[in-house]
Amino acid sequence: MDKTPSTDKKRVILLGLDGATFDLFGPWMEKGYLPNMKRIKEEGVWGTLDSTIPCTTPVAWSAVFTGKNPGKHGIFDFRESFHFDLKRPLISCKSIRAARIWHILNQEGKITNVMNVPMTFPPEKLEGFMIGGMMTPSEENDFTYPRELKGELLSKFPNYKVDIDIPKYDPTFIEDCFVFLDDIKNSFITRRDAFFYMMDNKPWDFFFTVFILSDRIQHVLWKFFDPNFPEFYNSKKGRRLWDRILQCYQLQDEMLGMLLDKLDDNTYLFINSDHGFGGTEAYINVNTLLEEWGLLKTTKSESLQKRLFFKAWEFGDTPFAKKVIPKGIQRAIRNRIRQTRSSFKSEIEAQIDYSTSKALFASIPAQGVFINVKREDGTGVVEPGNEYDELRALIKEKLYEVKDPDTGEVVMDKVFYREELYHGPSTKYAPDVVFIAKNYAFLGRQHIGSPKPVTSWRDQPTGFHRPNGIFMAYGKNIKKGFQLPKAEMWDLAPTILYSFGLGVPEDMDGKPLLGCFEPDHVAANPVKTVDASKYEGIYEEVYSEEETEAIKERLKGLGYIE
Repeated sequence: MDKTPSTDKKRVILLGLDGATFDLFGPWMEKGYLPNMKRIKEEGVWGTLDSTIPCTTPVAWSAVFTGKNPGKHGIFDFRESFHFDLKRPLISCKSIRAARIWHILNQEGKITNVMNVPMTFPPEKLEGFMIGGMMTPSEENDFTYPRELKGELLSKFPNYKVDIDIPKYDPTFIEDCFVFLDDIKNSFITRRDAFFYMMDNKPWDFFFTVFILSDRIQHVLWKFFDPNFPEFYNSKKGRRLWDRILQCYQLQDEMLGMLLDKLDDNTYLFINSDHGFGGTEAYINVNTLLEEWGLLKTTKSESLQKRLFFKAWEFGDTPFAKKVIPKGIQRAIRNRIRQTRSSFKSEIEAQIDYSTSKALFASIPAQGVFINVKREDGTGVVEPGNEYDELRALIKEKLYEVKDPDTGEVVMDKVFYREELYHGPSTKYAPDVVFIAKNYAFLGRQHIGSPKPVTSWRDQPTGFHRPNGIFMAYGKNIKKGFQLPKAEMWDLAPTILYSFGLGVPEDMDGKPLLGCFEPDHVAANPVKTVDASKYEGIYEEVYSEEETEAIKERLKGLGYIE
C-alpha cells in the first residue's frame, strides 16, 4: 500500500485532553485565559460528552476508540476482571475485545498514527505508528511500533516521558506541589513538541493523540482552583499555586492555537476528554462494609497488619499529628508510604480468604462489587441462581443505607445490577453491582483494614472524575458556534468513520454526531453501515507467546503486576 496520503483526501485528528471539563474551561474562556479554546467554541461545535459508568480512564477511552459499551469492549478496570482471572493481571492491548478505530481505518487503506493513548501497551503493529501512553511501564520498554521509532523519538526528545504516576507526589507540602507542576509542565512541552514533529514528518490520514495535563493536575490539586472549596481556593497556599496552575493550562491552550494554524480545509479536528472532574469529599471503604455484613473474610496475619497500618496512617493525617510531629519526620514517613503506591497496583488479593468470602470490592476504577460465584474449576462459594440473586439484592439494599457520617445523608445516587448498564458478551466480566455515590464525590476504594466505613477526604486537595467530559469539532463543513445537545463516548469512533466517508459497523453502539455538520453536507453524505463481520479477527494479539511472557516479566519487575 502507498504510505503517502493523498493531498485531496480528508484527514482527521482526534485530540484527547484527558480529564478536561467545561466546568473549568467555560469560565476561563470567558475571562480570556483560554483564547484558542474559545476560538474553537465560536468557530466550531462544542458540547458535553457523557462518560461511561463508571467514568474512569480505561472504561471510557476503550469506548472512545471502539465505539462500543463496556459489555462489548470488555474493559472495566486497569486490571483484568475478577470474573475473568482471579489473579487480576494488568490489562494490555489484547484485553480489549473489539476492533479499535485504527484497525478499521487501516483495513480501509488509511494510515493511522496513535500517540500517548491509554491502553496502547504493548504497541500494536499497524500501518502508521503507535507510541504507547498510560499503562506503559517506562521509557526503557519497547513502547513504539515500529521499534526503531523509539530511538528516533528519544534522540530528538531525550526528556520524553510516557506518563507521570501521581501517587509519587504529596500535595500536603507546597514544595511537592511546585515539583509536580514543574514535572507536568516539562512533560507537556516535550510531548507537544514530539506530537508536532510526528505530525509534520510522518505520513498519516488519522492522527490520534492524548495529553494528560488536565487529568494529572486535577487529581492532585483540584480544590485549589475550584471555588466550591473556599477553604482551599482562598487559602494562602492556593494563592501561591494559582499562577503556576494556570500557566500549565495556558500552555495547553497555546498548543491548540499552534494546531489550528496547521489545519487545512481537508482536515477535521475533534477534541474530547474521557470524563470531567470534581473534588473528592470522602472514600467509602467498601470492603470494610462487606466485612461488617459478613460477606468478606480476610487472612488473619494480613488483616492485623493492615489494621495497624491504617490506625497509624489516619493518626498521621489528623490536625494534631500535623501540628506536633516535625515537618521533616512527616515528610519522611509520608514519602515512605507513597513510594510504595502506584495507580495500577493492588494488595487486596493476598488479604482475602477466597474460600469463605462471598463478595469483594476490587478497585477504584471499577466502582463495583464482585460476587465470588462458584466456577467450573471449583473456586467460588456463591451458588448461581437464587443464592446469587438474593445476595445481589442484599448488597444493593445495604449500599443504599450507607450514610455520610458528617451529615447523616444517604450517599448513593444509584446502585445498578451490571445488566442494567451494559450489554454484550463481556457483560459477564463486569462487577455484579455498580454504584455512583454523590456523583463520584464519594468514591469507593478497596483498602482492607480501614476501621471506618466512610473516611472523610474534605481536608485533602485532591479530585476525581465526573461524568461530564468535553467534545469539540472544527473544520470545513462543521457548524459554527453550535452547542451539540448530546454526545456519548462511543459516538467518537462512528463520527470519525463518517468523516472519512466510511461505513459504520452495525455492532457499534455509537452513532455519528451528525449535528456537528452543516445540513447540506449531511444531506449529500448519508450515513452508511457495514456488516460488523467485515472487521472480525483484526484485533488478534500480534505478539508471540514468548514476547507476551517477556512483557509480563518486565511489568512485574516494574511493580505493575504483583
